[in-house]
Amino acid sequence: MTGINNQQAHDFLKKSILALSNIPEELIERLFSICKSVNYKKGQFFLMAGDIPEYVGFNLNGIFRLYYVDENGNDLTKGFSTAGKFVISYSALAQRRPSFFYIEALVDTDVLQFNFSQWIQMVEEDIRWYPFLFKLLETVYIMKELREKSFLLDSAAERYLAFQRDYPNLENEIKLYHIASFIGVTPEALSRIRSKQKLT
Repeated sequence: MTGINNQQAHDFLKKSILALSNIPEELIERLFSICKSVNYKKGQFFLMAGDIPEYVGFNLNGIFRLYYVDENGNDLTKGFSTAGKFVISYSALAQRRPSFFYIEALVDTDVLQFNFSQWIQMVEEDIRWYPFLFKLLETVYIMKELREKSFLLDSAAERYLAFQRDYPNLENEIKLYHIASFIGVTPEALSRIRSKQKLT
């Protein structure tokens, strides 16, 4: 693992889990025992569209982009995973089907990853996991609902402000066309939005 040692990875995972749900520490230790550390270089994929995922990742220190590719070859950014967030194609894992989207490292990124089936077995054997699982799914659902609302009701400028709020400090770390794709505009339209923002 580069840039972060085993104890730091353990403590970061523990802190992030406890921020969602105050589950017993022994459960976190069991999860950590099945984790393996993997370094993804910039441009490498945690998951490819069309592949059936096996693993859940926990982002320790980098950035992943989740995106679709349409029939014309255009990529459409679904979201980003930053440090402290889980990296997952949940519906594909749950339904044991190929993922609809790609998950690509935008910078060199360390990940703790664990086998989804092993973790679900742990969950089924110990109901004390349920509050954490509920909060994790709740968080994903809320993000999905707010994003749908934003595309239906908000202007592109409002979506850009929401991106800045939801992903602070990310703007200087990624390409502007990734942001444009995420908020549903062309790079040229994003440049105009940013210029107007600087004038206000």
